[in-house]
Amino acid sequence: MGVGTLLILAIAFLYRASGCDIDLSSFTDTETGESGSITNIHYLDVGQGDSILICGSEKNILIDGGDREYGDTVIADLKEYGVENIDYIIGTHPHADHIGGLVDVLRYAAENDDLSVGNVIIPDIPEDDVPTSYTYQKFLDGVDRNNIGVTFAEYEMTIDIGSGIMTLYPPVAGKNYDSLNDYSVCAYLECGDTSFFFTGDMEKPEERDLLKSGCLDGLNADVLKAGHHGSSTSSSKELLDQLSPDYIVISCGTGNSYGHPHKEAVQRFNKYADKVYRTDNDGTVTCTTDGKTLAWSVKGN
Repeated sequence: MGVGTLLILAIAFLYRASGCDIDLSSFTDTETGESGSITNIHYLDVGQGDSILICGSEKNILIDGGDREYGDTVIADLKEYGVENIDYIIGTHPHADHIGGLVDVLRYAAENDDLSVGNVIIPDIPEDDVPTSYTYQKFLDGVDRNNIGVTFAEYEMTIDIGSGIMTLYPPVAGKNYDSLNDYSVCAYLECGDTSFFFTGDMEKPEERDLLKSGCLDGLNADVLKAGHHGSSTSSSKELLDQLSPDYIVISCGTGNSYGHPHKEAVQRFNKYADKVYRTDNDGTVTCTTDGKTLAWSVKGN
């Protein structure tokens, strides 16, 4: 293990011990996204759901919030990591196991002074496919209570978090899908020389259309968040060939009734990745990068 890796591991330990309120962006005097600007990506343990907290040197992003029963868990995690402002919430798609916990995050932010939300981004779903579920309506009510409205994700919309740049990849315009999973907003985060791809619940139809459109050409990802909790219907060989990830993180619940992650998907992952992390086995998984090196930690279950 090199000196650089040891140094980043030490920084990651101090960061976890003290929370996001420690300013690690000045580790070295660098420009945005260059080596030394610290970013923490927390793949939160929210059971059979998804929630990812990204703490950059200047901005924080929360991608999804798990199911409704995990809302308090996400709020507790935000406090643990010292997050008082969520600059962007991204609801990848309107299934309850992704936006349910966001209902409580938005409610908490509206009622308390120690948390604020700046922006909420969602996919622009065809009118006939927009859900009318109670959870989705409560999510929209929460947005209204924070007086921020929603922003529809647009192709290659970017978010500067200080220590990196996130680029959004919503579903290809004009496509209609049978499943809300395939309306997932995907995101690509570049932090210096390191990169991360976030999939929501994207399945093979949306994967195929994104790849065919050419919008993913030239992208590689050191870390891939597996689509749809490690389902065999996601993370196709074609997507893995394009992104060529070294690490894969699966968000899934212990003993879930869906059998996630499916063995076919895990077999594919093992052909590409040096390490596959699972929130059902590892608990919350954290990756810390300075733009050059990746350091990993897990809470364990």
